[in-house]
Amino acid sequence: MVDVPDGTGAGAETEPDGGDAVTTAPLHETEARKSFHEHLDDLRADVIRLGALTTEAISAGTQALLDGDLAAAEQVISNDDHVDDLTHSIENQCYVLLARQQPMASDLRVVLATLRIVHELERSADLMVNVAKTTRRLWPGQLDPKVRGILDQMGRQAANQTRLAVDAYADADPAWAYALGDMDDAMDDLTKSLFRYILSLAPADEAAVQQAVQMGLVARHYERIADHAVTIAERVVFMATGEHPGA
Repeated sequence: MVDVPDGTGAGAETEPDGGDAVTTAPLHETEARKSFHEHLDDLRADVIRLGALTTEAISAGTQALLDGDLAAAEQVISNDDHVDDLTHSIENQCYVLLARQQPMASDLRVVLATLRIVHELERSADLMVNVAKTTRRLWPGQLDPKVRGILDQMGRQAANQTRLAVDAYADADPAWAYALGDMDDAMDDLTKSLFRYILSLAPADEAAVQQAVQMGLVARHYERIADHAVTIAERVVFMATGEHPGA
């Protein structure tokens, strides 16, 4: 039987021959690190879910606008409450991790980047609420066929960029993030194309003028969504590498 002298810490063992004690990492520290990374995994899963809700809002809101579907537009507006609730839940999780775990280095970057990313996703969803409300304002008018085609492309582009940004976050892959810069040029070109076409028209009445104004605002909403996707990509680069793109 080996005697353990009084005062020996929980993380130390005594050699049978009276030699020096062998110190091991305290069990509670190992468990704390495991718990922290489990919380990070949960956080990542929630952000991916928020990204899916936002992408769905972009697709559904665009289709409601194109179809003049008031019921679908109202559903997009109503679903934004779920986006807000999940956003606040993720933010609270981040604050708890910062306060209780005091993460360092790469772990700290993950938490800080997540706070910024969920804000960008929430703002994109809010912009699609604005697009859905535009469906109300235009009803029961019909969209010009060419305007409809451009808006369809803009909605698809916004959804694709947001999806790619969330994928980059999920994989912590800056290579995906860098690709978003090139994709953003496509959205800029669509915006310019829509404005050129709107300005080329000679509005016949007040309703046509109002529709042109609303289409200009919708184009800006899609452009801002694309910008939010690029910002998410920049946060992913910082999260993965510690470098600020363009700095």
